[in-house]
Amino acid sequence: MLPCQTLCNAFQSECHKTCPHWKKYQQEQAAERQAKNRYLKYYTDRCGQVARQFSAMQARYPLR
Repeated sequence: MLPCQTLCNAFQSECHKTCPHWKKYQQEQAAERQAKNRYLKYYTDRCGQVARQFSAMQARYPLR
């Protein structure tokens, strides 16, 4: 079910393919997904970097 189906007074079958409101909604969703992906990539890289740094700081051999 399309999200606009219950809210749009002019809804007809297949009208979402030409609807400017639907296209704008799709563009906003795409922009939001891109922003989320950039956020996740940035923090995934940062967390990986910190994990590698902590791993590098560990003692390799036990002290005697």
